[in-house]
Amino acid sequence: MVSAGAPATSPSFIGNLVERSPFLAGLALVVLTVLTHAVILAAPGFYANDEWQKFDHIRLHGFWDFARAYGTIRPGPEFGYPVRPIGFMQQGIAAQWMQSAPWVSHLVGVANHALVAVTFVWVLRRAGVASATAFVAGMLFVLSPLTTMATGWLAASFDQLYILFLLFAAAAIVKLPAEGMSARRAALILLATTAALLAKETAIVAPGVVLLLGYLAWSANPKGFSWRPFGMAFVIVLLPVVAYLLFRVPAITVSIAGHSDPAYTPDLRNVPGNAWRFFAFPFRLKLVEMSAAVFRSPWQPLLAGAVHLALVGAVYRSFGARYVPAYVAGYFLFLLPVMALPNPGIQCLYGAALAMSLAIAAVWERLLANRHPGPALLIAAAAVCLFAHGLVIQRQFYDVGQCQTRFLASVDTLLAQQPAATTASIVVVPEPGAPMRIGIRAVSAREAYTTNGRPIVTFESPDQREAAPPVDDALRVRMTAACTLSPK
Repeated sequence: MVSAGAPATSPSFIGNLVERSPFLAGLALVVLTVLTHAVILAAPGFYANDEWQKFDHIRLHGFWDFARAYGTIRPGPEFGYPVRPIGFMQQGIAAQWMQSAPWVSHLVGVANHALVAVTFVWVLRRAGVASATAFVAGMLFVLSPLTTMATGWLAASFDQLYILFLLFAAAAIVKLPAEGMSARRAALILLATTAALLAKETAIVAPGVVLLLGYLAWSANPKGFSWRPFGMAFVIVLLPVVAYLLFRVPAITVSIAGHSDPAYTPDLRNVPGNAWRFFAFPFRLKLVEMSAAVFRSPWQPLLAGAVHLALVGAVYRSFGARYVPAYVAGYFLFLLPVMALPNPGIQCLYGAALAMSLAIAAVWERLLANRHPGPALLIAAAAVCLFAHGLVIQRQFYDVGQCQTRFLASVDTLLAQQPAATTASIVVVPEPGAPMRIGIRAVSAREAYTTNGRPIVTFESPDQREAAPPVDDALRVRMTAACTLSPK
């Protein structure tokens, strides 16, 4: 799937477009990204308090105070404590339009996605992948459900950024067999890796990226392959990764010892279950999360896993056994840092979409070149199903955004109606079917909804940690299934 492994297709319209006018090909990918993420752009709000906390900080204290607070590189008390100055600066810029023009904030994620797709195609072309295959892989990456969460959820855009920077590093690495290592190329690899680490911690997989690219180069040309340039790149990439890990040793130790937030406490017993869910997720066409609860049905995950396994078989039939471990490694490589966590999110699949998109595109082009229209049609149908899955996730963003917007409007209206001389406090009592979790995410741990260290809005639910005991004179309100509030 790289260099000699790419299918030798005859000239096509797509291939000619990429060869003769790479600018138009890139522009086409950008337009495709915007059009196919219109639902996200139209979503009226966000669905997690991560974004709202940044919004409150900027609104109450100004952007430069936000930059000082979140742009500082600090080790933190646990590995879950984020050290992401590059990602936070982007998030802070986008957060300023969360209420006044939500589409502008969403556009940041969509623009990131388009940029990653264009860069992905560029790296594939530099690696020797056929023009048509590279462009189709870029299209499939744009449409992949593995990328939808990171594109639509601003708090998950960090996954986009670190993948983008690692692609810049890969662009230099894939040229090593032909052009060798230079000071300029070494500096580019070092800077791109460092930027990736400062965008998201998951970039510690960068040395694995070098090994994977080296393996692919060997698979394409075993006789003319040399590990020496890739070994040099491995050492260069390893330097910032080791420095980063040493900087965070205290936090990592706390997390491994189980003294941190349970969400960031790794346990090797979680690995098999997470690996299975990540593998089956793309073809579970109605899923928007990856919890153990949604995998209780045995036949649906088995069917989805069988379809994904069929793709692995198609890689084997089309390109041989060498590319099967390359695909599996490429799919799971970016997931390794979160595989042992109790509940990793599907936004972590953003990097996995690179391997899946290239595999589908390469198999499809090979089938067409070998005049196998039936199997090629099945591959195209699988790609359509993946896009349909992405639309399901986009629709969830839109529905949650609407719900959260109505909830916050009701909260603000009720708080404004309370007498100024009293301490405003609201207790939300959910009716059956009311999406209380969306309400909790809209107001919990937000400075704008806290007075004297106590939350203004609490929830009557014994199984929720956010359900703090209310004050005696609090206003009790019902939360309906339509996400609105009304006095009891």
